[in-house]
Amino acid sequence: MANILNFAGLLALAVCSSLLEVTAYHGADLPPGPYCRRGPIQCCADRKDDCSHEILGTKCYCDEFCNRNHDDCCPDYEEVCLGITPTTSPKPPEPLITPCYEGNTKYFPGDKINRGCNQCECISDPYNPANTTWRCDNDECLMDDHLVSEVNYRQNKWRARRYSEFEGKKLKDGIIYKLGTLNFDPQTLMMNVIRYDKEIQYPTSFDARRHWPTYISPVIDQGWCGSDWAVSIAGVASDRFAIQSRGAENVVLSPQTLLSCNWRYQEGCKGGHIDVAWNFARTHGLVEEDCFPYTASMSKCRISKRLDLAGNGCRASGQRTQLYKVGPPGWLKQEYDIMYDIMESGPVQAVMTVYQDFFHYRDGIYRHSRFGNNYFKGLHSVRIVGWGEEAGDKYWIVANSWGPEWGENGYFRIARGEKESGIESFVVTVLSNVVKANK
Repeated sequence: MANILNFAGLLALAVCSSLLEVTAYHGADLPPGPYCRRGPIQCCADRKDDCSHEILGTKCYCDEFCNRNHDDCCPDYEEVCLGITPTTSPKPPEPLITPCYEGNTKYFPGDKINRGCNQCECISDPYNPANTTWRCDNDECLMDDHLVSEVNYRQNKWRARRYSEFEGKKLKDGIIYKLGTLNFDPQTLMMNVIRYDKEIQYPTSFDARRHWPTYISPVIDQGWCGSDWAVSIAGVASDRFAIQSRGAENVVLSPQTLLSCNWRYQEGCKGGHIDVAWNFARTHGLVEEDCFPYTASMSKCRISKRLDLAGNGCRASGQRTQLYKVGPPGWLKQEYDIMYDIMESGPVQAVMTVYQDFFHYRDGIYRHSRFGNNYFKGLHSVRIVGWGEEAGDKYWIVANSWGPEWGENGYFRIARGEKESGIESFVVTVLSNVVKANK
């Protein structure tokens, strides 16, 4: 009998201890109340055993006696009867976390850093939260030290270097935002083919910049915007207006006209179709750079296709009132036809294939080296301004659109007569609709 009484006492003590532990933190994991609040307020004074409520298989009390000897008060006793605001249970201590390191610097889960062109985030190990690790992107970077070393060591036709403006950029993004010519569709390949077949003695070298020193438009930087299609067309049209008018319309036309206004079937800074762009220049026309400055972004078109220059708020030049329009574009397929067209009418547009090594070009006569990543590639529209020879190697002189700090003052030379990187596969010529040519 004594053992039974002892067991009952221990059981009661255990229940009371459990209740004390729970109520000490005022309700952690307890059934929702209220308890004392739902009884008459006079329960708070004196000893009233009937002021009780069921809780966790036992009873809690709301009278004054509960707080004297037993401490078996209901969780809301102090708040209701004594006016004491309950405190929340203390949080268990968080486990010690081993930080991520980059050099001697500590990083914790959620912190991010950049490694080259890739971003890394410090994360907790899902199987052991006390440990951390870096989770990083694994994309090919646009600039590559190994590629530079291989090009400069294994061949001597051209030299490579790193460019600070390309640092931290991914190769896959460079293919989009430093090029921009979209793949040809069947309509593009239906462009009229121009053949001259002139049996003349071509000079060993010809440079439009020297032949027409005040007529050739400057190299610009297309920025981080896949607008080469617009930049090269505006450059070719500018040169040809000056040359074909014999200086009467010596203008620098705005690629922003195409980038912002030629939106149908085009993708702005993510690329454009050159046949669509040439058709826009033919039917609607361009304005001068000063009238619509290039911003390397898809800004709102502010040129009306139905108004003249003055109606668009642009400066009229000479006798011209209409926007600068061109004739139908033509396709030059042969090396000597390209040369003849440049000598007669000015620079032409060419489309080439660009791989990773081309972004590193410093100087010399470029040929695709096969070093670096050859999976990512894209089409790039450029402006051929002339040709030449060096130590028996024939080359084209080409204006790029990556600014004057790139390559040979913004230009590059590329092997001629070999269809290197497709440079001779799609060359476009056009005549400008000049108002008047000097006699």
